[in-house]
Amino acid sequence: MVDVDEENFTLRIEAQEVVKEVAYAVDYVEIAKELPNGDKVIHLNLRTQEEQEFSVELTDQGFRVVGNKFNTVDEKVTSQYFETIYALLDHHSPKYRKSFGDALLRKLENLQMSRGDSDEENSTENSEKSKDS
Repeated sequence: MVDVDEENFTLRIEAQEVVKEVAYAVDYVEIAKELPNGDKVIHLNLRTQEEQEFSVELTDQGFRVVGNKFNTVDEKVTSQYFETIYALLDHHSPKYRKSFGDALLRKLENLQMSRGDSDEENSTENSEKSKDS
């Protein structure tokens, strides 16, 4: 059985991680201070690179937009749940997709460069060993 305090703690940790993980790809993101946050729901304020503001709800069902400006829950808004914040951003922010792609490309280039350096070091070591033989 999951302890309610543990569930609340887990949801809050997930929200804090979301804030860290998507900060590079949005103009602004924070855990909302003016909306109720508890053991079943955490609210985020998020501004996309297109300058659209959203209140986002995080529950055990996932992420969904609940308002079209910070610190609002509009009962008339009926939006779908997304399993991840990345899926929600991908749906609402074309610039997020570009930022994500650019970040992925940079990581791949860095990986390739570090592998190239490693290959170069191995090649130099092997060359020196064959000279010694």
